[in-house]
Amino acid sequence: MNCIKCGNPIGDGAKFCNSCGNPVEAESAPKPEPLPYAEPKMEGGNIIIPVGRKYRIFCPDCKTVSDGIKNDASAGYPCPSCGKAYAYMGQLLIYRMGSFHPLYIARHINIMIDGLDYGFILNHESVRVMLAPGSHVFGCASYGLRKPMQYKIEVSPEHNNFAFKFNLIYNGPFTYPGRGTSNELLPCRPEEIPYI
Repeated sequence: MNCIKCGNPIGDGAKFCNSCGNPVEAESAPKPEPLPYAEPKMEGGNIIIPVGRKYRIFCPDCKTVSDGIKNDASAGYPCPSCGKAYAYMGQLLIYRMGSFHPLYIARHINIMIDGLDYGFILNHESVRVMLAPGSHVFGCASYGLRKPMQYKIEVSPEHNNFAFKFNLIYNGPFTYPGRGTSNELLPCRPEEIPYI
């Protein structure tokens, strides 16, 4: 039997995949197929993601971070809280790679952009954040991370599609206490981001 998340073989009697930590019990429940990656379009300097895809925005009016689903092919992304729609020039795709350790699986990792909390990302989850033009500093944060990493990205008509993978690294049960959890945040190709 192979894991439905990562495709690696699972031994008989195993309760979790040794590669990604996906519970074996979930094998019997049918899961929806992840949507294949679809390149966004640019129209008038604004990025348009395919219909039916999820996105996350920070609304400058009501100051909330919300998730929405793209319902049409327009350049507008309505805020689910106040209903006002804005156009964005870029997108940031973030994938939290799977961890097999139970404490790491349950840990919430917050997405920080320009000092604002853009909500959290769970184990084996991908998030698409819509970005306005200009410079942005983004990173992932959580209590106990050893060295939170940050990247500066510049959203422009030529550079509007950014992708990163985040990983919590299990160092074993005998690591020195107080040093925090190792992590990595690495740029990648947008096509490498699953479930988006």
